[in-house]
Amino acid sequence: MVHGTYQVERMRETKFDDNRVHVVYAGTLDSRKGGAFVAAASAEFLDENYHVHIIGFGTREQTNHLESIVDRINKESEAIVSYDGLLMGEDYVRFLQKCHIGLSTQNPDGEYNNTSFPSKILSYLANGLRVVTIRIEAIERSVIGDKVYYYEEQDPREIASVISRIDLNQTYDSRQVINGLDAEFSDRLMKLLDSDTELR
Repeated sequence: MVHGTYQVERMRETKFDDNRVHVVYAGTLDSRKGGAFVAAASAEFLDENYHVHIIGFGTREQTNHLESIVDRINKESEAIVSYDGLLMGEDYVRFLQKCHIGLSTQNPDGEYNNTSFPSKILSYLANGLRVVTIRIEAIERSVIGDKVYYYEEQDPREIASVISRIDLNQTYDSRQVINGLDAEFSDRLMKLLDSDTELR
């Protein structure tokens, strides 16, 4: 089984240099999946050392709704939250690499969770980020299940709690994780092809 592309992105950017921890949610603004809105709301429970970024795509109505939430939170919280628009390709990669933590904050009750693996997790890891994710079986039982940080309930306060407990000074190399998965998958595929050839 392969969960997506195991391609490590070369370093393009250094981290934001403002003494804040930069947290990013990248993906859809669809309220049915809920990820962007709960990610933004987590900023209410973080201190002034954090900046939560939302990048992604949605309808004009969804974008306006998110921007109104961002405006409200920025007036009330110590942390910063921003909607940084839709980024693609090289711009997307460069932005991710400037951040420290990636959020996979999808709604755990969605039926799609039974059959899909969040590709954004591999994107975060390939760009050197730590990952905070909802605990669902598709992730927990995957090959990266022990390489991420879990929260249990779709609650902004709990997400913020997990974010704030991550020690960025601890040695961590997510690119090495992706390289290891790539090598392991290639090795298993070659063995499978060799055994198939022998059977013939």
